[in-house]
Amino acid sequence: MNHPESPAEPAAALHPRLAALAAVLDEARRELLDAAHDIPPAARSSRPAPDRWSAAEVLEHLAKVEDHSGRLFSVGARGLRESGATHEQDNDASMIIEGFSRFRVDTRLRAIEAPEMVAPSADASFDAALIALAATRARLLASMHKASGLALSEASAPHPRLGPLTLYEWLLMIARHEQRHAGQLREIRATFAEEYDV
Repeated sequence: MNHPESPAEPAAALHPRLAALAAVLDEARRELLDAAHDIPPAARSSRPAPDRWSAAEVLEHLAKVEDHSGRLFSVGARGLRESGATHEQDNDASMIIEGFSRFRVDTRLRAIEAPEMVAPSADASFDAALIALAATRARLLASMHKASGLALSEASAPHPRLGPLTLYEWLLMIARHEQRHAGQLREIRATFAEEYDV
């Protein structure tokens, strides 16, 4: 299913490692948007339970996470450029992608409380969150193009729960985190199925 908010296909000009990660990001975003748009409009701002987020809150949270993570990526890449870091010699991203699976970010085996800076607001809007997600993705892709060719494993930034992540891993964190919440959106859809399905 295609949505207006879906990102464009990864550009061929990206270094092969970044192009592979851009494809992972794109796949995760499509999964997220499919799950989001499958929720009936009348239920998109309703919480399935008092202690669980609405679809609108989930999407606003994800926009905040991508904005924060994208800024970390951009600052780290700029530091590499300014330091005269070496260019990436390895074109294969498979080991990076496979290695990141150890964090199991995309699984929903246990609840994780979001830090305050990426928690959704009380008046989260589904449509506004979709717009914000499109904007954060455009900024992230622009940063990836600027960073293309840099050895992005040489820079890292701390994640509050996962510890230090390389810049490549930060991109995977964004993607796998969206897949985790796509699962949450499917759970929300199931909660409201009896009420809204005909």
